Amino acid sequence: MKVKLEKDRIHQQYILANGDEVVGATTALSIVAKPALVGWAWKLGKAGKDYRKVKGTAADIGTLAHFLCECFLKGDEPDTSEFSPNDLAKAEIAKAKFVKWWTDQGFELVASEAQMVSEVHKFGGTLDIVAKDKAGVLHLCDIKTSGGVWEEYWAQVAAYRELWNEDFSRPQITGETYIVRIGKEASEDDFETPSRMDLTDEFDFFLKALALYNADKKLKAKNKRS
Repeated sequence: MKVKLEKDRIHQQYILANGDEVVGATTALSIVAKPALVGWAWKLGKAGKDYRKVKGTAADIGTLAHFLCECFLKGDEPDTSEFSPNDLAKAEIAKAKFVKWWTDQGFELVASEAQMVSEVHKFGGTLDIVAKDKAGVLHLCDIKTSGGVWEEYWAQVAAYRELWNEDFSRPQITGETYIVRIGKEASEDDFETPSRMDLTDEFDFFLKALALYNADKKLKAKNKRS
């Protein structure tokens, strides 16, 4: 099946059973400062480059690379007509690295782009990949096309793992949780797959960020009414 990716996707909404909308995990973590990105923007400024333009180009390539990997997993044929040949070439490099890693691991796809909400903790998220290994153990994989693996990524995937495992009626994720960082350069160094088994501390960090995000949102709404 041929599928098309629009550059401007509609913002995902996460709705609880009672109809209330809750924040997504990625948005909740935006309340936490990202010093690595501040440093990145400063270096670009020193080089005379506008970080907003560079970020926009990188986002296009990253979105496309993610889409290509998703199509590979689902067996879909990607329609990339909305993207430039240059962006497509770089995204294909990223996809090739992912395909090799996935094949070497011997994984089988269980779920892709699974949108879920937590009725317990009141947040939502979209899981990139739930995979099953040859022993039948489930693993969580989250694709990133950034320049590095930042600590908040682990809080994010800890939240995703909780979303999946909150429902005990489905097979639980008990294996490794992987951050699959596929850079857009041809270099083999621009690819890494760190993993963690225990994400207890990371999920605790996420819950604190979620509480801070909700408190900040409540305070802003109060100030707006004043």
